[in-house]
Amino acid sequence: MEKLTIDQVASLACVSRSVVSRVLNNHPNVSEEARRRVLEVIKKYNYRPSSVARSLATRRTYEICILTPRRGNEALANGFWTLLHLGIFEQCIQRGYYVSLSMLSGDAEEELEDRLLNEHSFDGFVLLTSEVAERVIDTLRERGTPAVLVGHDPAYPDVSSVDVDNFGGAYRAVRHLCRLGHRRVAAILGHPELQETRDRRAGYLQALQDAGAEVQETLIEIGDYSQRSGYEIMQRWLERGPDFSAVFCASDTMAIGALLALYEAGVRVPDQMAVVGFDDLPCRSTPVRR
Repeated sequence: MEKLTIDQVASLACVSRSVVSRVLNNHPNVSEEARRRVLEVIKKYNYRPSSVARSLATRRTYEICILTPRRGNEALANGFWTLLHLGIFEQCIQRGYYVSLSMLSGDAEEELEDRLLNEHSFDGFVLLTSEVAERVIDTLRERGTPAVLVGHDPAYPDVSSVDVDNFGGAYRAVRHLCRLGHRRVAAILGHPELQETRDRRAGYLQALQDAGAEVQETLIEIGDYSQRSGYEIMQRWLERGPDFSAVFCASDTMAIGALLALYEAGVRVPDQMAVVGFDDLPCRSTPVRR
């Protein structure tokens, strides 16, 4: 059967065209009986409204733009970013939205003005990290464009954000290590200026204190959430002889790098060294170029 028009849907459901439009836009001013009939026709004939007509009627484009920082291969190769992108894509698809992914580089404000706001219209932006928010939030505010930040940052109290329990996750991970009997637990953290790093560091330290384990700044190293940084930090520890029995990694990608270094050095995990990561990613290591 050819694709139905909105008028044909209205005829089959025995309602007016405007009622179908209100049902499609989830408008409350529709009787339950009329809504039921319209939805039955939509389901039976797999009706999909014209994106052009819908945009004209609602003054919306039904397109969301994801703004992500440009960090070389990490932007797409890091398993965390890949799953995050897929999750956003899936939720948008289920709600009838298209998704664009754009990496910010160079003059982000000028790039946003010229390419993303003037040449193309989006219903909203998903900002991945405070790094992106810092570069574009003023422009979005001036335009009145909706935006959601992935990762809470108290510097932007007026911006809606979505985040995980960074403190609680780190606390539970390190508490687990302490309950296994580890008294000296090292940590590979991310950049100290990131709010998530500060929260995960606080969770790590609180768990050690509550367990009566040793708290030493010398056991903390700073990575960049990449597999390479976890690999290189663990290599340095192995070269000088580690004086700890467990490691908390603030991301699974850094944990994978640390595990690879331990494997190459012949250190058995968890018999000789326990390692725990943060993120719950499907683990798959990739070769680290020297």
